[in-house]
Amino acid sequence: MRLFIATLILAATMWGQGAGGVQFRDWNAPGGTVSAKTVCGELRNLTDYELSVIGASLIPAAGDVPEHCRVSVLIAPQINIEVNLPTAWNGRLYMFGNGGFAGESFNAPNRVANRGRALQHGFATAATDTGHSAATEPGASFAVNEQKLVDFGFRSLHLTAETAKRLVRAYYSQAPTKAYFDGCSQGGRQALIFAQRFPADFDGILAGAPALDNTGTMLARAWWMQGLANNPIPASKLKLVSDAVYEKCDAKDGLKDGLIDDPRRCGFEVARDLPKCAAGLDKPDCFTPAEIASLERVHSDVVSQGKRLFPGWLFGAEIAGPNGQSGWIGQAVNGPNGSTWTRYAETFLQFMAFPEKDPYPLSRFDIDRDPARIGALGQIMNATDADLSAFERHGGKLIMYFGWADPQLNPMMGVEYYEKVAERMGSKTADFFRLFMVPGMFHCGGGVGTSTFDADTPLVRWVESGSAPEQIAASRIVDNKVVRTRPLCVYPQVARYKGSGSIDEAANFSCVKP
Repeated sequence: MRLFIATLILAATMWGQGAGGVQFRDWNAPGGTVSAKTVCGELRNLTDYELSVIGASLIPAAGDVPEHCRVSVLIAPQINIEVNLPTAWNGRLYMFGNGGFAGESFNAPNRVANRGRALQHGFATAATDTGHSAATEPGASFAVNEQKLVDFGFRSLHLTAETAKRLVRAYYSQAPTKAYFDGCSQGGRQALIFAQRFPADFDGILAGAPALDNTGTMLARAWWMQGLANNPIPASKLKLVSDAVYEKCDAKDGLKDGLIDDPRRCGFEVARDLPKCAAGLDKPDCFTPAEIASLERVHSDVVSQGKRLFPGWLFGAEIAGPNGQSGWIGQAVNGPNGSTWTRYAETFLQFMAFPEKDPYPLSRFDIDRDPARIGALGQIMNATDADLSAFERHGGKLIMYFGWADPQLNPMMGVEYYEKVAERMGSKTADFFRLFMVPGMFHCGGGVGTSTFDADTPLVRWVESGSAPEQIAASRIVDNKVVRTRPLCVYPQVARYKGSGSIDEAANFSCVKP
């Protein structure tokens, strides 16, 4: 049990970033000029039937983080909220999301970093644990309490935004001029929940690698890992897969640069393009029939009762990232701490889909029976509503990004959702919603692509000056050095080499329709 808890917390820390790691990296706007109109400690008197202000303390400046008022709030039954109000405020509110199954401490390193970067530029910040503690209720174990499940799904998000705005008004005697939300992974799902369910809460929303079809993701993981448990893919053969994939796919965009700009155009087929072992043999330079079958299972659509339930995985994440380790390690393929796909699927099945005390091993899962049994869970968890008309009427702007080589969340979720919105909203979609796909990027960052970029600053410019982002500047950083720059293009455009100059300089690329 201790290992189970530790690995779930580790997975949330490593893979479930609540917000991107370089927000406001390109920010050069004036600092805060609005000052507080009341004493920080007096915010405690806002306690009422709806919320309890646990504490309000003035935090002195330290390093790059300026002086600010930190307010801790509890909303029944167990939603903890932290709001930070800089002494010199720029007039804006910035809320960042959660990772994994949420419940993180506000003192977790990534949360401290997100808070600090925003405060440094004068933003008031807000964050929530969504109504439970991952330390005492790891994984999805909190979800046996229906109220906590609803709080995690959506309620805590809206209440946090409303509470933060209330505290801002009380402290500065004015409302935020603009409000922004930023989240990746679980935080990306939360971002889309705001756009769909609470369209007036934020003016600008950044949704990174969103787990938007949450139930579909978990059911698909259960199906895939059920098969891989019987016929695992050896970690030692992942380089063999990657070499074959990139040999076939890398140059399809006209430039052999170690990147696959759109895996859908690759045309790779497992049974045809991988070397097969002779009958009865299992060697390190070939694949057995069982291994071929397992790879085909992962890369094929998941079907339940004859209908497509979830898209199959794209090729490209098999490649080794900056740490020399394949993106699949710890995901579809067991690593030192097992498989994140397995752990997430099992805790989802046990506590969310079919609440019970006993573990729900993947061997019990039935792809034709179980999806129909989860009932209304999708209404609580999923952010798949393509009708963004209320958000568009509000004047909101939405940027979504996804790594084409994401090994944890299927990038086709993002692509298919954007296309559904575009189909429903028509030609005005690009006026308020833009998708940026990142070749070679893993989950929320990393990988072999130009995965370091600031999407928050372009979002603010779009909201406040009407300057829609046509591309986003991105870099690949190795050992703290920029080794490549590229433009990230508005989907479905892709970055194409102009034919001369270094392939590692963005100036030599332009965004064009494929």
